[in-house]
Amino acid sequence: MDDQYAALDVEATGMDPVRHEVIEVAVVVFSRERELDRFTSLVRPRARVSLDSATLTGITQEELRGAPPLSEIGATVRRLTAGRPVVGHSIDMDVAMLTAGGVSIASPQYDTHQIATLLLPDLPNYSLAAVAEALGLPLGVEHRALSDAVVAANVFRAMLAKIDEIDTLTLERVASLARSAGMPTADLFLEALRRRPTGPLFVISDTPTQGPHELAFLVPRERPEALRRTGSKREIDEATVSAALQPGGALSQVVGGYEHRRPQEQMALAVARAFNDDQQVLVEAGTGTGKSVAYLLPAAMHARERGETVVVSTNTLALQDQLFRKDIPDLKRALDGNGDQPPFEAAVLKGRQNYLCLRRWFASQRQPVGGPDEAALRAKVLLWLGETETGDRAELRLTAEEESQFRHISAEGEACSASRCVFQQRNQCFLFRARRAAEHAHLVVVNHALLLSDTMEGGRILPDYEHLIVDEAHHLEDQATNQFGFSVSEAALHDVLDSAIRVDGPMFGGTVQLAINELARAATNDADRTRAASSLERARALLTRSSALKLSANDLFARLREIVDQTGQGSSGYDRSLRITSHIRRQSQWVEVEVAWERVDRDLISVEADLAWFLESVERLPTEKDKDDDLGAVEDLAVDLLNAIRQSGEFRAKLAEIVIDPSDEAVYWIERDNNRGTVSLRAAPLHVGPFLQERLFDRLRTAVLTSATLTTDGGFEYVRERLGLETAKELAVASPFDYERSTLLYLVDDIPEPNAPGYQRDLQDVLIELGMALGGKTLVLFTSHAALQATYRAIKAPLEDRGVVVLAQRSDGSARQLIERLKHSDNVMLLGTSTFWEGVDVVGSALSALVIAKLPFSVPSDPVFAARGEGFDEPFQQYAIPQAVLKFKQGFGRLIRSSHDRGVCAVLDRRVISKRYGASFIQSLPPCTVEVAGAADLPAASVAWLESVPTAR
Repeated sequence: MDDQYAALDVEATGMDPVRHEVIEVAVVVFSRERELDRFTSLVRPRARVSLDSATLTGITQEELRGAPPLSEIGATVRRLTAGRPVVGHSIDMDVAMLTAGGVSIASPQYDTHQIATLLLPDLPNYSLAAVAEALGLPLGVEHRALSDAVVAANVFRAMLAKIDEIDTLTLERVASLARSAGMPTADLFLEALRRRPTGPLFVISDTPTQGPHELAFLVPRERPEALRRTGSKREIDEATVSAALQPGGALSQVVGGYEHRRPQEQMALAVARAFNDDQQVLVEAGTGTGKSVAYLLPAAMHARERGETVVVSTNTLALQDQLFRKDIPDLKRALDGNGDQPPFEAAVLKGRQNYLCLRRWFASQRQPVGGPDEAALRAKVLLWLGETETGDRAELRLTAEEESQFRHISAEGEACSASRCVFQQRNQCFLFRARRAAEHAHLVVVNHALLLSDTMEGGRILPDYEHLIVDEAHHLEDQATNQFGFSVSEAALHDVLDSAIRVDGPMFGGTVQLAINELARAATNDADRTRAASSLERARALLTRSSALKLSANDLFARLREIVDQTGQGSSGYDRSLRITSHIRRQSQWVEVEVAWERVDRDLISVEADLAWFLESVERLPTEKDKDDDLGAVEDLAVDLLNAIRQSGEFRAKLAEIVIDPSDEAVYWIERDNNRGTVSLRAAPLHVGPFLQERLFDRLRTAVLTSATLTTDGGFEYVRERLGLETAKELAVASPFDYERSTLLYLVDDIPEPNAPGYQRDLQDVLIELGMALGGKTLVLFTSHAALQATYRAIKAPLEDRGVVVLAQRSDGSARQLIERLKHSDNVMLLGTSTFWEGVDVVGSALSALVIAKLPFSVPSDPVFAARGEGFDEPFQQYAIPQAVLKFKQGFGRLIRSSHDRGVCAVLDRRVISKRYGASFIQSLPPCTVEVAGAADLPAASVAWLESVPTAR
């Protein structure tokens, strides 16, 4: 059966082989050329099929009633797979389900999902349908076994063809790495090698041997010219801005289904005036305004006219991607159609950690593979390098373990410079190519984290700019808190040490081992040979000190763990935290922490001294010969050692600040991750407004901050104070949606408050009745995972008995998968926490009801929240309420996403009407039709509203 494979797919009642059962099986036998045989059968399970499974697959309980049990078709499945490698998408799950049912599969397994992550980087997702579509293959009926098996077979054939296109040298290396990673896929690469004609490399014209693959881009590249000011002082013509947004205007000619929106025009004119008059302006733009175009249009007009850079910052990757891949190209087509103006350029820029460092990558090739995860990462990067133009890790689909390994080959924390890195000199460095592209661009799209990192590094990351637009501005304070703060952990210390020195069997590994090798290789006289010989002794001493340091660090963090376990705050099963107050510092336990810190600090200083010795020794070596024949090995070693010393010094300084030298302008806390059992020390600035004002806004001519949620109680005072924008102008443009006609805001007035007895029971009852009345079509927002899971367990069975699928965050898939299920099904009730208060965009009747289970107040014991609250005369009124109102508005915004949507927003927290502060929440929303009534009447009221309200205008 050489060159024969068996594509296998099963459908099941769930994804747990212990609890769930197979309900359909298909096997397709095929070769590289054609299909040879096929078999499919429904399978009768012992238990009843859940509604979720029936909805997903379309297989009903009635269809299964007459199907054979798995034991009856097991022999056929075994016969068709025997002696043939088994192929499938995430095949291990299919095999596990069959094995649990008594049908074992002994054949080798090839996972098309895993192969796709190697050969098809930069797919938005790696579902079977997405992979088939990327390969140009016909799609079948998803979630039916035979259809999926046929598609998997076609995908596998296409993958074999792609493997045959890989050059021989790369193929050999990938095969070796895949074997080290324990990937069955290694055999496919080896088989491709065996099919290659023999003969000298680079001679046989019909064999793909031009390589290696990763060196395809290693040629000197031209550097784009930096953007130059045109010298024009012409202002943006507001009439031109308005004309571009009118029906028949420039944008309507390039955007399908374009609609003129008066609020969008209002905002665009305000942004234009901000550029013309050098203003700071806060703009709240309601859902549906089209704020992206409203700020991009005047920004592009200004940047192109004057040759000046405008930076656009977003919080989420989704918006960053939308701007760069959709909105900006649309705008570019609209504006570049004007022949008397030069085209405008745009670029995306991310933080260092997102880019592959070529120096580190090639240095890693001189070291043995550290384990399966590192081998898998190297295989993916090796195949990707010949394809990528950006070096951005977002193009790779990495596991969590591979992500951790990527840090060692990323540009994160690099201290390299153009004078020491050959890749920078040739304009091959991905990071600096991205930065130079940004220098050439009129619009530079970044995220808040990078924007704030640039302010901390004195403007050395982004090109010079004086104009800034901040979208999703309600996240800026939290991002500033993260960026201007820091954390230290035992794991971070281990990473620093392990990258410099580690033990691989009897030999040293890491940078120090490379330094020992280089010193020995370059020794040409007695002095050099003596130093090379002493390097081994120095390394042994360093290893001893490193081991002692790990022990002292373990003791320090163990003492911190004891303190947070005894007095920290947090729900059972979730993270615990403890703010380090003056009271904590006066306790005897903290004295023990200080003693443990002294040992860590002393040991770190000793390690740094040893690393400095190696740095001095390496820098004495001649380097000219290395640049051409070894890609700058000596320079690489020097940079790595310098980085290790710098990182150790930074770790010492941060640890010292938290333990013995705290600032009055910062808040410090201990945090325990209960899932991993790890402890970290964290710090954050007490106030970010002054930082932002001094380091960012005061040096700009134009600053536009926008979001759908910036106002509380009808004003911008809260966000002004938090962000340090006391003199900014302000504009609130209403959503173009008619909420009074489209939205019923239902306020329940007869259930207990959230922390009172009986609330959870009443909440569950309301959701069951509402779900049955609407047949699903509901998103329920929670403020805690514990409450979500308790509700999920209580309502799932009753609702599924009535035809409603209940899905929950963390239980039924990723956020993206759950939102897709809600979008494309008409009987889903989805339960979510913080992730789902923003970013959910479901147009149409699939989302007809939004339930806010509890007002989204921050946890009072959160260290940063508690410390900042102490700075207010009335912390709850001045800080907690405005913060919760902004999140409440974000949650409400999930319901109505188009002018044709209609729906019901039910608030099940009676404090919104029983407490005086409740008015702040209601008044923050656009004017809706409001009804205050009992929980029992909610289902009928919702049905009546949805049936009677005409489509919103």
